[in-house]
Amino acid sequence: MGIIDVRELWYTYPNASNPSLKGLNMEIERGEFVLLTGPSGCGKTTFCRCLNGLIPHFYDGELRGDLRVSGLSTREHPIAELARHVGLVFQNPDNQIFALTVEKEVAFGPENLGLKRGEIIEAVEWALEVTGIAELRYRGTNELSGGQKQRLAIASVLAMRPEIIVLDEPTSFLDPLGAERIFEVLERLRREFGITIILIEHRVDLAVRYADRVIVFDEGRVIADGPPEEVFGAEESRLAGVGTPKIIELSKRLARRGLRIGGLPVSVEEFVSKMRKTLSTQGPPEVRRLRRKEPGFTSGTPIIEVEEIHYTYPNGTHAIDGVSLTLNRGEFLAIMGENGAGKTTLVKHFNGLLKPQRGRVLVDGLDTSKTSVAALARKVGLVFQNPDDQLFAESVEEEIKFGLRNFGFEDGVIEKRVEWALNLLDIERYRKSSPFTLSGGERKRVALASVLAWDPEVVVLDEPTIGQDYAQKERLRHFLMQLRTRGKTIITVTHDVEFVAENRPRVILMAGGRIIADGPMERIMTDFETLTRASIAPPEIAKAFRGLSDYGLPPDVFDVEEAAEILSTLLRRGGE
Repeated sequence: MGIIDVRELWYTYPNASNPSLKGLNMEIERGEFVLLTGPSGCGKTTFCRCLNGLIPHFYDGELRGDLRVSGLSTREHPIAELARHVGLVFQNPDNQIFALTVEKEVAFGPENLGLKRGEIIEAVEWALEVTGIAELRYRGTNELSGGQKQRLAIASVLAMRPEIIVLDEPTSFLDPLGAERIFEVLERLRREFGITIILIEHRVDLAVRYADRVIVFDEGRVIADGPPEEVFGAEESRLAGVGTPKIIELSKRLARRGLRIGGLPVSVEEFVSKMRKTLSTQGPPEVRRLRRKEPGFTSGTPIIEVEEIHYTYPNGTHAIDGVSLTLNRGEFLAIMGENGAGKTTLVKHFNGLLKPQRGRVLVDGLDTSKTSVAALARKVGLVFQNPDDQLFAESVEEEIKFGLRNFGFEDGVIEKRVEWALNLLDIERYRKSSPFTLSGGERKRVALASVLAWDPEVVVLDEPTIGQDYAQKERLRHFLMQLRTRGKTIITVTHDVEFVAENRPRVILMAGGRIIADGPMERIMTDFETLTRASIAPPEIAKAFRGLSDYGLPPDVFDVEEAAEILSTLLRRGGE
């Protein structure tokens, strides 16, 4: 028997017509690092709620089958006892943070385990250090950014040193380098302490290199289970809602051309190593570029003008320090940077939620300091990083209708726009459901639908891909393309470098409340030094091509198909 043993596990939520889990069977061994992935709403989070007894002891519903953790039946043993063995980091950190300070939050678990004072202090210091928030020890939890809260939630679980750590998209709010640091911490916990790691994650490109096993859920069932290279090497149709890591996909496309480099590497480093053993040592190839022409920035009239603004929060945090920016109608802008760089603070100035303390912001010629939030909101629609910050209605349908009613749309128009938004975001089936019964990714889509429904001139999306599976990201990408053809101005705050690489917007990098880089995606995403200053990791394909730069490869390659064509040229020459 493994440390986790699952036998014919079924679960149906109260008032639900279909089970969320359907006959699960699996064993997870002590010390395994398991990547659990699948489409949004496929049952991943529900399964994790079973592991520490939240189902059935907190969530009602019908539970059948058997689940044992460290030999304990989750049905027969209380949550308090199971918590000594299983630590759970929720998808939304606000759901588990309640103490007033960071230190007290991390100390709460060890205190309740009855540890001695010295042991508690040691556990707190260790957990804060490995998660990179030691400098926030005495900070109020209500003063933290989304990414800092996520690290705190992880630290509070790590401090209890459980046998099993279950993490529900723990890096959702983290910058790429911060996410990589968390994964390295988890790998260290597995390697040095034998802790079993179960990680729910949509960002498979980064997570896959740390996992030794991947389990794919779909509609409450396990559809794939095995080593990463085996699972992601399967046919795409089975993983349509997951997507394949870029490096694995590149290797597969080379193989389809009859060019095999030896297995399916799961990391850039492994891929580069295998390529070097295969490539010709001849000079640079004649490369035929396949990518579309670099999109020029719109030369229309300014829609947003930011003039040397400054903003400091009441707690003394300097969030914006002399930012200037002009955004033209129809532009697509991605704002990237480390957690706490001032990205969200900046975009909150665009719809008047925050007013600059120095400098000014003009939206379509209107000074935001002299214009109401209501008037600005009609022009600038903002979808928050955490959807729970803006959802409040009893049903998804009512949530979408709320803004339309406030802006005075007629009933007939409201009905049409609600239908359009529901279908666009693929949430029509949740029309009558409470938003708060949905998964994090589904709630994100509800928030997005509620803003898009009133058709603002400027759409601001704060971390729009959090909690979204591969298919939903593709749907979002195509929708953003449609918005651009309609002349809409799009601003996205994001850590998702692959999403940015696919959309090719203008990119701004922020650090310390300042803009440190501004330009086309192709230039910014190949400036590795500046990316590091902003805690942004470059796209996987760009990293691979840099690792092979001495073969004369172009640096600005981001597309898998183009990369496959270029590398095929090299590989064929090597065989001549």
